Amino acid sequence: MPRVLISFLTFHWAAAFALLSMACVMGGNGGAAQALGMLGLAEGDLLAHAAATPLLSLASAVCAMLFFWAFAASVLGDPAAEGGDVTSMAFASAALLISLLMICGSVNVVAGLYPAVAVHLAALLASYLAIQAERLAAVISASPGENDIRAAARIMALGAAHVSMLSRLSGRTDANFGGGN
Repeated sequence: MPRVLISFLTFHWAAAFALLSMACVMGGNGGAAQALGMLGLAEGDLLAHAAATPLLSLASAVCAMLFFWAFAASVLGDPAAEGGDVTSMAFASAALLISLLMICGSVNVVAGLYPAVAVHLAALLASYLAIQAERLAAVISASPGENDIRAAARIMALGAAHVSMLSRLSGRTDANFGGGN
């Protein structure tokens, strides 16, 4: 089953966090304010420290790389072996970054902080739930292969032969030898 939604959403978030990181780097000293403007946050004293711009850029780049890794795993990976650990780490890191921005903004009283953070966290949650729903649908719709059916039939036939052999060896002729009263 094609994983279109997983691929699209992980690429979307990878691009979004990469743009956020690039806005921090390209903006120079005002890069953090420009990046926060992209998030819908009013410019304020949220990141007034000189170390805040590289930290926001680095955190955004880490989120972007995790989402890109999840994208590559969904496109190139084996659907049977896909565990979703990278996707979960990517969403957790993104939620942590947005939450840390909210904490910093709460301390410094930034206008429009809570609606912007709520929208971004809701979008992350909706994306995560959509990805999990697509994975669940893929698991449910996966039908057993012909080899699985043959292997199950072989195991049942071996079990029946074993019960029949035990019945003959013991001299018992009742049909309930293998598990009855």
